[in-house]
Amino acid sequence: MKRIWTMLAMFLAIALLVQSIRLFIPMIPGPVNMFLIGSLLNGIMVLGIWQTGSRWAAVIGGLLPLGAFVQGQLPIVWMIPVVAAGNMAFILWAGAFRHNSLLYCAPVIKTGILYGGARAVCQLLDLPEAMIALLLFMMSWPQLVTGTVGIVLARKLSRKLPLPTDFL
Repeated sequence: MKRIWTMLAMFLAIALLVQSIRLFIPMIPGPVNMFLIGSLLNGIMVLGIWQTGSRWAAVIGGLLPLGAFVQGQLPIVWMIPVVAAGNMAFILWAGAFRHNSLLYCAPVIKTGILYGGARAVCQLLDLPEAMIALLLFMMSWPQLVTGTVGIVLARKLSRKLPLPTDFL
């Protein structure tokens, strides 16, 4: 169990480091930044549950929105639990259906949670129209793309990584 926690901490550290790339390389245009970093983060989240076999990997997805908020990538504090819920559902679904074609429903589920949650937050708050449009865009179809690319990346990388049992 100690090794699983160590691996989960490693995946969280890698995810936070990848999430911080936008701070070190600010020249990357916003949309490219969103698709590149989002795809990498989704891949890391999926690898986290696949390599550890632990549902605790969902904690990684629960913590990442805090980092995004601190970095200014998540503009509204009320979106932290929404993004955490979407990430955690994505991770748990990917873990449950790793060897099944239902795996590719994970990005759809995540997008549904994020878009629905963003709409609810926008209805609760009196936000400027431009911010509503940006937030709803960020939580819509780009999530399908980055989630799917993340799964594909995780599949390719998992073939190159040692099996989880090799760590235990």
